[in-house]
Amino acid sequence: MGNKGRSKGILVLVLAGMCTLMLLLSGFRSAETAGRSGVQSTVASAAAGELQESLALLTTLGGQASSPGAPLRLVLKWQGEYSGEEAAEAAVQSLAARLGLGEMSSTDNEGHRAWRSAVQLSGGIQVSLFWSELGGGRSYCIVTLETADLLGSPELPDAAADTGEAMLQAGIAADWNASLQAPAKEQGGTQAALLATEKLLAAELPGIQAEESYADVSTFSHSYSVPGLQRIVSSGNHSLAFQLAVHKNVNADENRITLGMPLITIEY
Repeated sequence: MGNKGRSKGILVLVLAGMCTLMLLLSGFRSAETAGRSGVQSTVASAAAGELQESLALLTTLGGQASSPGAPLRLVLKWQGEYSGEEAAEAAVQSLAARLGLGEMSSTDNEGHRAWRSAVQLSGGIQVSLFWSELGGGRSYCIVTLETADLLGSPELPDAAADTGEAMLQAGIAADWNASLQAPAKEQGGTQAALLATEKLLAAELPGIQAEESYADVSTFSHSYSVPGLQRIVSSGNHSLAFQLAVHKNVNADENRITLGMPLITIEY
């Protein structure tokens, strides 16, 4: 074979090798992307299952502790920090689109922008988004789902799970908390009503142990450790998983209960 023939043969081998290398790299990237997607899907599925079980338990507890037939107001929040590669404005617009939210409004506070949006879903579910820049490429995001009547909003658990998955896909490792509120079954003094309510809930929360207390002229509250509940927050030496508060509405002369998992994040 002449020099030209050998040169052509070498060129063909080089090109073939490059093509093979590109295919391998493409395969590695595809496998890596698929791996990340698989991990995200697994994490989202586990979180959704935990959330569904927790909301079912919270609904049961609320029904036992509230006046018969009273509506159960639920406020569920997903919140977490974002520090991805995408700029804050693009990231929040992308998340809003995933959640099916409407037009965003924005404000600027000393160079830190914040965005808000809200939408009303079927079943009386209100979804709102708050996103605020923290500086240094970091932002904080809160997505809230609220209904005035949980039993009349059967779509809420699925909507809440979908929200958590959307935030995970957006690069936000968010945690959830839920607060349920209703007129209390137990009336009278707030401390006595709380202790009576504790006895009602103990059958559903075996091993429940009061760890912290709060009281003022119209409210009495306990925060608890509960074996078996997965969502916990650390407070001092305690791992808290549940909170109960009884508040006396002086105008209506009626006790209101608030249940929180792991803690109450709305006004008692």
